[in-house]
Amino acid sequence: MKKIILLGAFIASTLTLSAQTAGKIFSGPSAGKAFQLGSEKSSQVVLDAVKAYNSNSSAAEMALWTEEMQKMGGDFNRKWHSSMKSLNDVPISILPIKVQGSTDEIVMLQSVEDRVANDGSKQKMNLFELFTVNKAGKISNFQQYSTIPSTNEFGKTSGGKMITANPANENNGRSFQFSNRGEIAAIEKLAKAYNAMDVAAVSEMFADEINMVDFDGKKSVLKKSDWPAYFATFKSLDWKPDMILPFKITNTDPVSGILVSSTEKRVLKDGTVWEKQMIEFFQFDLQGKISGANQYGRPIVK
Repeated sequence: MKKIILLGAFIASTLTLSAQTAGKIFSGPSAGKAFQLGSEKSSQVVLDAVKAYNSNSSAAEMALWTEEMQKMGGDFNRKWHSSMKSLNDVPISILPIKVQGSTDEIVMLQSVEDRVANDGSKQKMNLFELFTVNKAGKISNFQQYSTIPSTNEFGKTSGGKMITANPANENNGRSFQFSNRGEIAAIEKLAKAYNAMDVAAVSEMFADEINMVDFDGKKSVLKKSDWPAYFATFKSLDWKPDMILPFKITNTDPVSGILVSSTEKRVLKDGTVWEKQMIEFFQFDLQGKISGANQYGRPIVK
């Protein structure tokens, strides 16, 4: 009898523990609800998915997905696995939880993953992932958050090095970051307006005055009022950017630089044809206007 009482107490304490709630959801349809511990069954589903992922089999991984998720992410998943030579996701910790009253469970997985692509590139990721597992034991949703180790071959948020003529310059030794203040769209818009010789559209994209160094090393200050005279000398212009790279110095204000590789053909009104392969550096000021430009050119290599 005593054993039965003790067993009953153990079961009751286990049920009480699993029914405990903690935390809170602040928005969405479940706002105000708390979380409970989930089940080991859902944890195992995710671990099985990790095993299938590491086998580099899209079919094996998606067999654990709902049909709807397969329709939404199937193409990407197949392309991802076909681009990879090997995958090794090593779990560090796993925790299943669920929203109070829900039949779906959320499995949180912390892991470290090594990836080797077919093209030879290698990547290591510190991952935190959220898997939604439904009542039928299928994964219905997935979200991933990552940090990138400083030793990674690619994918870091900063890199390179600024080397100034004056070692005491505050930017000397600093790295670079990608910038994302609309520079790419601005250069594409500029190319379209420039080729159309649209004075108003081109001048709108520049600051009132820009410091200019052309491909011959000639320095000048170009004003908005100079654009009509510039375009008046040409019969046609054909500037074709083939690479646009916006960047800024790490831990500085948002002023950015844009490296543009291109070819350009200018036909003057007297019939002269000027054609070069170009590398240009544009400066994007705090107002999002082009405030500087340096040009380097060479004959087009056929």
